[in-house]
Amino acid sequence: MVRIYADLHIHVGRTSRAAPVKITASPRLNLESIAKTAEQKGLQLVGLVDAACSGVLQDLKELVENGTLQPLEGGGCRWGQTALFFGSEVELAHRGEAAHFLAFFPSLQALKDYAGAVAPALTNPALSTQRLKMPPDEWLAAVLSAGGAALAAHAFTPHKGVYGSCVRELGEMFAQPEQISGLELGLSADSTMAASISDTHRYAYLANSDAHSPGSIGREFTVYELPELSFAAWRKALACGGEGIVALCGLDPRLGKYHRSCCPRCNLLATEEEAIFQCPNCGGDMVAGVWDRVRAIADCREEPKRRAPYKVHIPLAMLPGVGPAACQKLLGEVGTELEVLYRASPEKIRRAAGEKVTRSILALRSGSLTVQPGGGGRYGRVVLP
Repeated sequence: MVRIYADLHIHVGRTSRAAPVKITASPRLNLESIAKTAEQKGLQLVGLVDAACSGVLQDLKELVENGTLQPLEGGGCRWGQTALFFGSEVELAHRGEAAHFLAFFPSLQALKDYAGAVAPALTNPALSTQRLKMPPDEWLAAVLSAGGAALAAHAFTPHKGVYGSCVRELGEMFAQPEQISGLELGLSADSTMAASISDTHRYAYLANSDAHSPGSIGREFTVYELPELSFAAWRKALACGGEGIVALCGLDPRLGKYHRSCCPRCNLLATEEEAIFQCPNCGGDMVAGVWDRVRAIADCREEPKRRAPYKVHIPLAMLPGVGPAACQKLLGEVGTELEVLYRASPEKIRRAAGEKVTRSILALRSGSLTVQPGGGGRYGRVVLP
């Protein structure tokens, strides 16, 4: 068995020809920078959720033809030290609302087959996260027909999360919801929050970054134990609620930018111990928080058995006192980001970046950092105790 650190939700900002893909993503986020950054972070596997976009698909075809991408037996490709899965993020409509879903495929040919099947339902196949003019069941059938696996993206967020904005049960949206392979927790939720909704218990939980810039790659990741690094082994690891998942490493949910409800007029962040959606100050609608939405639809107090633990992970760049210069020195002199955060000796960190940075990293390891909650589109903050 091999232990794999994976972030399977990474967008592409630009193609190799500088054509836009994910409009809101950094133009520096291209295939080459994704592979390089993943290696610096200490990730062995990444998922490209814009791989089905026409320009990215062309880039991938050329990388396979020139030998930069090497197919893996069992599905997936390797770029240097990093394995890649080809994925697609789409928006599916349901009763006046919409939610984002992910699909991953074992090969470039399977991805092409899927892209061809959904192309008539797309307005612009070159751009990321397009709303499909296709019923959810037809999309899921297209994914499965191409040999893919389907996941709910950032499932609990108020903006395009399936539980956060559409349904209380996936059976409301899909005739065969058991064919969904897993749920992505998103930055404002953890596995305990997810487990309070009984409908989620059948699914594997995953932690991924939803990266829109190179720096945000790996801010959340999932640890798997696989017999080999391949698409087939990963897909099998999702079975039975994620039997091949060892740990979910994600942000403290309070750091997410939609953790608690927030009033956009009064700038009031909810602190009540019950769910709140109307501002107690002005009476207007608040931007719904993930915690509040989950609390409102929760129906269970027992967590599923054999669920992998959720471990709070805070990226190096979010730690107090760790600026760009310190990050660069640590990555250059100590090792990958995961090596710096969890395995390197304090002495080695201190020599590279000084006492304040060392204190921040040791506070992360001991769980003693203080978090100021986020909401209403603003991330929370980390402060030293």
